[in-house]
Amino acid sequence: MGLFGTKSKEKAELKAQAKNMTAQAPVGASGISFRSEISCASVFAIEPKPIEVGVKRAQELKGRLVVHGAVRGGQFKAGETVAIVGSDGIVKAGTTILDLIPDDGKLDFLTELSANMHSKEAGPGTDVWMILDVTDGILENDLIGKV
Repeated sequence: MGLFGTKSKEKAELKAQAKNMTAQAPVGASGISFRSEISCASVFAIEPKPIEVGVKRAQELKGRLVVHGAVRGGQFKAGETVAIVGSDGIVKAGTTILDLIPDDGKLDFLTELSANMHSKEAGPGTDVWMILDVTDGILENDLIGKV
């Protein structure tokens, strides 16, 4: 692999995975069930400063949405492809988990993000902040699922 174009190839592969995930995800009320899911208790955009998280990571996370909620089943890991399902049951999109930060209630989101010393996966019953590779389109009560 050369120095140029590797990032765009990775993004193209992730988009293809997201498209495939969206095709497999439930549409309407009669869809298939998810192996893993999290409901969106709250959603907010982030604009981390380079001094807090580093220049490269700040650029990668700029304007991305963070979903906070509890994992209701299965397991999630950073880098996985997930589907976003609206509260009406319609699949909105597929995307990638950029980062996953377990929320143990001791520290706030920015402190955990800045420290970057957290686990990158979470299981059932765990509260998490999930940073997704989207800048809009997710609302509270939506569902994030992995087929």
